[in-house]
Amino acid sequence: MHIPVLLKEVIEYLNPQPDEDFIDATFGEGGHAQEILKLTSPEGRLLGIDLDPSTSLDQARDKSLRASLGFRLDTGSAYLKASEPLVPRSSSSEVGLSWSGIEPEPFDKLRASLSKDFQGRLFLENENFAEIENFSKQYFPDGVDGVLFDFGFRSFHIDESGRGFSYTKDEPLDMRYSYRSETSIGGTTAADIVNGWSENELERIFKEFGEERDSRKIAKAITEARKHRRILTTKELVMVIDGVVLGYRVKTYSRIFQALRIAVNNELENIKKGLEGAWKILKPNGRLVVISFHSLEDRIVKNFFNEKKELNEGVVLTKKPVIATEEEVTANTRSRSAKLRAIKKK
Repeated sequence: MHIPVLLKEVIEYLNPQPDEDFIDATFGEGGHAQEILKLTSPEGRLLGIDLDPSTSLDQARDKSLRASLGFRLDTGSAYLKASEPLVPRSSSSEVGLSWSGIEPEPFDKLRASLSKDFQGRLFLENENFAEIENFSKQYFPDGVDGVLFDFGFRSFHIDESGRGFSYTKDEPLDMRYSYRSETSIGGTTAADIVNGWSENELERIFKEFGEERDSRKIAKAITEARKHRRILTTKELVMVIDGVVLGYRVKTYSRIFQALRIAVNNELENIKKGLEGAWKILKPNGRLVVISFHSLEDRIVKNFFNEKKELNEGVVLTKKPVIATEEEVTANTRSRSAKLRAIKKK
């Protein structure tokens, strides 16, 4: 069951009120979005953004979000009943979706009401949040009252995607959130990087994106191993790391896999661009809430907030990052590393 991280704290700092409009820039399985929509009734709207079409709909497990979805169990696909679309971009009232297998068919900028509870109030975009400023204006030309970013690594990608995000499974080295080439480095996969980038480039991303102390050794080992055979699976990459790293290796695995994931999806640059875009569409007194999960993300958010504070454009609401309570960590261990920061626009 999906458990949204720091839900109580997100609601406290976003402070959604009746009839206000919000954007959940990392919609995922809709946990945060549902709570926001409940509090902004009767007319508040929410735009949910997700880069991966296989998570933004199929993983919305709550029945209230699935009420308008029809599932074809025989094919593993689904269709969306767009009863009241806002300026529909498709001539059909039903937009076909499919995400079975390794090549899910992306839905083209889907925009539709999802359920009876939120009819006409909840809309989805299969987009990169880095472009939030561009496509959100067609929904909210006058701006929004709040934006949420949750940079958490979704359980779907580890447990179900089959794309090689976890070192604990033997899967193809893919790591793309989306299969659309424009959302990653020209469609680059983790295998492309491991087998094609130079030793110096590998060392750089392992050091910068993974903060791994043995970056040079691992980069050298990879370039030597691939001379004999291409490294195409997570298990093969783990075996290369095992050959050069002594002692406890789990943290090293995590750092190397994190570095590759960031490089494949251009994550850090997308975060910077997404924060800037979100700030531009916030109304005065609008709130921006961000949950990060590692130091690289948190540093970007902290610096961005401090910059807005120094420019006298915003008021930082969290002097220190807010972390999960012991009770939440016990119930959801993945919340352990979550850090929430919030700022209000002047």
